[in-house]
Amino acid sequence: MSGITQLRQTSTDQLAEASGAPRPVLPSPRHQVSGGPASVSELRPPKETDEYSTATVTGTSPAPLVTDAEDVRRMAGIARSVAQGALEVLAGTRPLQQLARWLDPENYERLQLRTNLVRCIHPPVALGGSARVSTPRHIVIRSVRVCQVSAEAYEAAVVAFDQKRVRAIALRIERRRGTWRITALEIG
Repeated sequence: MSGITQLRQTSTDQLAEASGAPRPVLPSPRHQVSGGPASVSELRPPKETDEYSTATVTGTSPAPLVTDAEDVRRMAGIARSVAQGALEVLAGTRPLQQLARWLDPENYERLQLRTNLVRCIHPPVALGGSARVSTPRHIVIRSVRVCQVSAEAYEAAVVAFDQKRVRAIALRIERRRGTWRITALEIG
């Protein structure tokens, strides 16, 4: 016997009843168009559907996600402020404690660890003594994109320029105990 399994033709009604799985989708028939050296297969136009339809296989539609423009602007402001603050913390020009209100404990600790690692790699420069001299880097936020994931969560992507390079920051903002908190912070 060969290594290729031969499939038998069975009716789709029997498959659906036996396995309980949904019926397989059969390929749509194609009409051949002639009129040249090569034949081109013509596809039937798609069925007309409502452009806002989100019906699933079971025929029920999920509740629409209402995105309020004011909420999106507010989340963009939060994302902009936290991203700029996080980059300033990494640069050493802002204390990390100022972001404690916005960051959840896990992200606060991660940012603190990353800040300590940056300071170990690039120690502060001192001139003529122990006074720390740091040149403040002006951080420019180039763009902020916000997407509502659920009624209680937003995700944002921020592009920032810190006079050395362009960086990408991804944030997840969730409502926790009535306040908005950053539950995920990734700085590239």
